[in-house]
Amino acid sequence: MKGKIIVITVILLTGLAGWAVMQKKSQQQAVQATVSAPLVSVDVVQPVRKTLFRTVEVYGSLSPKITTLVKSEQPGKIFKIRVKEWDRIKPGDVLLEMDAADHRLAVSRSQAGLKMAEAQVMQTEADLNRAKRELRRAQSLKEGGLITSQELDERQTAVELAEAQASLAKAQVGQEMVRVAEAGRRLEKTTVVSPIHGTVSERIVDVGDFVDTGGPLFSIVDNRILDFTATVSATELALVTEGQPLTFTVDGFPDKTFQGFIKRINPMVSSVDRSIKIIAEVKNTDEILKGGLYAKGFIVVEKRQNVLTVPKSALMSWDMLKHTAMIFEIDSAYRAFRKPLETGLIHEDSIEITAGLSETDHVVIRGGFNLKDGDKVQIVNPVDPKQTDAPNSTEAVN
Repeated sequence: MKGKIIVITVILLTGLAGWAVMQKKSQQQAVQATVSAPLVSVDVVQPVRKTLFRTVEVYGSLSPKITTLVKSEQPGKIFKIRVKEWDRIKPGDVLLEMDAADHRLAVSRSQAGLKMAEAQVMQTEADLNRAKRELRRAQSLKEGGLITSQELDERQTAVELAEAQASLAKAQVGQEMVRVAEAGRRLEKTTVVSPIHGTVSERIVDVGDFVDTGGPLFSIVDNRILDFTATVSATELALVTEGQPLTFTVDGFPDKTFQGFIKRINPMVSSVDRSIKIIAEVKNTDEILKGGLYAKGFIVVEKRQNVLTVPKSALMSWDMLKHTAMIFEIDSAYRAFRKPLETGLIHEDSIEITAGLSETDHVVIRGGFNLKDGDKVQIVNPVDPKQTDAPNSTEAVN
């Protein structure tokens, strides 16, 4: 009997303990139910309309459009050099002088020969005049029967001979004049002048050097117009045409952009990397840019105006090949829901939305990694979408 009482007592105590535990758990669940779930903090923007560009990236180097290697036009010894390397020069500026002593003697010699030829002309003209006078006298005597026909013929022959000698003397004058001009030209060539505007990039000779005809003297570059030679993938060749603008930067001026225009496109594709060379002409009036600089930039191949865009950070997933993406949209009850989109061009941080959004929608751009469909959110800091993109693009893909 006593044992039964003990058993019954144990059972009652166990039941009371279980009831107490269940009661406490029920109370905790009631308290938790009364406490609302925490809000997820997010930043949002509304889609805006912008002008986007499609571009093709290019990489290459700059080189002067005009580079001249000044060479000697005749052999001689360098007498004096008038310019130094990196001097700026213009057409007609004296670069160097060669020893001109022999050439001055040659000019004097040819001038003396010209004077002798001119004197010979005067002599032959005097002989011709005398022969003509004797012919006229002989004709008068012949009319009077005082000389024979043979004597008259001799006087005629003398005139013809004098005329030939006069013509020969005049020809010799012309020949001597050519010799004088040639000697003068050779003398002029002992003074070497610049043929172009530019800068002396290299001086190849020194005073006292002897150079042959065609020997190099100076290298001159004109940096006022540069060629930007770059390569374009053959897959993008159809997008590139002559006349398109090309914007680029160089390492020496990372915060400054420059512009040129495509002038030529190589008709042959490289068999090595399937690329094609293009050349853009770059005006460099202030000569800030220098030949040999490495440059990178882009060619604007398409412009789309007034397209709906969102920042790239709004995308939760993105298939560039299929032009699809997923974002979180906030409804009027401040709940987040996934929404599929169709995308277009990319311009810096902006992405074109071709379907799936309107200008009145609100899109999460920060905090979305904590979200699940249906979560209530707290908008912390709405961002002005106009401040999320720069006006000049250096990247755009389709």
